Amino acid sequence: MKTTTKTLFLLILCMVTTARAGGQDIRMRLDTFFKSLYQYGEINGNVLVAEQGNIIYQQSFGLADFENNIPNTDNTEFSLASVSKTFTSTAVLQLRDKNKFKLDEPLAKYLPDFPYRKITIRNLLSHTSGLPDYELYEKQITENPGKIFSNKDVLSSLKMWNKPLSFTPGEKWQYSNTNYCLLALLVEKVSGITFQQYVKQYIFTPAKMNSTYFLKNATHVQDNKRAVNYEYPFLFSDKMQNVDSLAKYRWRTFSASGFIGQGNVITTAADLLKFDDALYHNKLLKKSTLDEAFTPAKLNNGENNIANIGIGKTSYGLGWFIFADSSSGKMVFHTGGQPGALSIFIRNITKKQTVIIFDNTFNRSIYGNGINTMAILNGKAIIIRKKSLTKVYGKVLAIKGVDAAFCKLQRLRADSAHYYLSEGEMNELGLQLLYSGNFTNHDELALETLKLNTLFFPASFNTYDSYGEALAKTGKIQESIFMYKRSIELNPDNEGGKQALKSLLTDKISSDDSKK
Repeated sequence: MKTTTKTLFLLILCMVTTARAGGQDIRMRLDTFFKSLYQYGEINGNVLVAEQGNIIYQQSFGLADFENNIPNTDNTEFSLASVSKTFTSTAVLQLRDKNKFKLDEPLAKYLPDFPYRKITIRNLLSHTSGLPDYELYEKQITENPGKIFSNKDVLSSLKMWNKPLSFTPGEKWQYSNTNYCLLALLVEKVSGITFQQYVKQYIFTPAKMNSTYFLKNATHVQDNKRAVNYEYPFLFSDKMQNVDSLAKYRWRTFSASGFIGQGNVITTAADLLKFDDALYHNKLLKKSTLDEAFTPAKLNNGENNIANIGIGKTSYGLGWFIFADSSSGKMVFHTGGQPGALSIFIRNITKKQTVIIFDNTFNRSIYGNGINTMAILNGKAIIIRKKSLTKVYGKVLAIKGVDAAFCKLQRLRADSAHYYLSEGEMNELGLQLLYSGNFTNHDELALETLKLNTLFFPASFNTYDSYGEALAKTGKIQESIFMYKRSIELNPDNEGGKQALKSLLTDKISSDDSKK
């Protein structure tokens, strides 16, 4: 890493100070910000920022294909993931405006096989239905590992699910991809054509989005335009891998690749800006309909829903998140995430400002940095997004061992402005090491990590539970018993710990008896 943490901090501090003074060109401030992120390893993808329909900043970072050293360019195509839901919402609202249905009608009126009779079309659009997400298919995917699931499987899967809803429709907000797969089926039913045909004819074509398409319509791309999606397979990994090669993601990259409506659309930053422009000029929906889409959906108690996704106080409208803070203008947005790919599309509809960011290496900070980009546009201070100390520690641990990793951990813990230490991530790292076959000394590395977690987070019952699990697996029964007892002291409701402790004590008694 060429840019040190201190250098990065100074760059960003200088940029923010200058932004407040208003003396530096906005493009330079954006360029300083994103180049700093790239040097810090926090972005690998494309950025496009526009105001009043004009691009004021556009830049590509990193590689679209690491194996073949192909860089990301302005023409690189990225996976939109859930940003695709904005197209589905647009399609549904177009058909509503054509009087094909009403939003408060039950979905079952149009899809008679739908088993939950009280769920309305509005419930689906606003994620207030109470329907399950991808867990709906877990059992089937396990039993049919070679099958690619599609929207045709949704209704039959819901019948097999045969469980009550998580809540009464309209009572709460709960994100579910199932909602938007069902909406795609509704579009097909009332339009008489496939969902892909409808979206292409009534959204992509009018908006002139010539580089946008559905994943299932292009199973093989020969022009090298599409970005390959990458992730680190473990928290201790020092090299990213194509997510298609990672078994833990096969259910999403293979089994769920046939679903539409909820995601699986490929596009470019320039094409998404065309969609943005078409919305601003009411080429796809009239203004009153867009106003409706950009209004928080009301719950049954008359209050706005709260859509907590970790990047500020937000609600959900009809296919769009809405920021509660409107001090810089009303901002609507959607995020997208799938293995190896993240995207964010933010629109300040008061000032006609647009931020588009794609990343094909799953840099989790891009959502927050999308908000930071809007802050830069409006002369506000940004929030420095911290880097995971667990990831840094894990890499050093795997390469140089426990002592070098501990020294690195202690040194960077002092830099709390740029690094965070997460109990959950340390726990995950320890368990990944425990069950990993990557190292001959993986037990030692796992025990060290989980032991440190109990020291850093001594009030957490789960740290002792996981450390107890590792001690038991490595044959340190007496120590494991102690850790499980400590975990249960902190959380008497830890049923898993109680079962593990009971099993250990029983085995110990049997072992002691056999020695007599």
